Amino acid sequence: KFKMQIVTIIVNLLLVAACCYAMYSLKPGDNPYGFLAAAFGLVHGLLSIVRAFSEDPDECGRAYLISSSIMEVIPLPLANIEFYLKSAQSAVALVHGLALIPLFYDMLGKMGDEEGDYATETLKDLALLGNIASTIYLAVKEENAIYYGVAAAAFIARYGAMLVDLFVEGMGPDVATVGYAGIIGLMTYALTQG
Repeated sequence: KFKMQIVTIIVNLLLVAACCYAMYSLKPGDNPYGFLAAAFGLVHGLLSIVRAFSEDPDECGRAYLISSSIMEVIPLPLANIEFYLKSAQSAVALVHGLALIPLFYDMLGKMGDEEGDYATETLKDLALLGNIASTIYLAVKEENAIYYGVAAAAFIARYGAMLVDLFVEGMGPDVATVGYAGIIGLMTYALTQG
């Protein structure tokens, strides 16, 4: 358990560092969607660190559950909005915001007494896969290798985490956190170096 806490603290410090890098490098007026993704990530990382230090496993229970759901959905669509706004296809940028609709329904369920809803999880998966495909499309079109990295980080955050959790129970959230840090860090690099 102690080793798991250490790993959780380290990966969440990585997320916090990536978010601080993004919030330092991105201007809210120029990159509001990327800045928002970093802000959500920062709060999630700090909440996860507080939770790791707590003796009570239910510490920040509902807040952590909601924060985790937000992080499952928000980083990639917001990164895609920023990427498409920079591209020649800026007219379709805000279409990626549609991926946030399943999050709204998920939040309604989590604020109530429902633990999980299969249909909502399926919608979140479809939205994520659509955004991954969109990121890869733009990576090909713009010939930008960093976008491939963002898509890979998003895939790892969702599906790599599920796979790792099958073999090492309890490590899935830590793998997901590394994926979120990757999305935010690579998004920031792509936006500031491009």
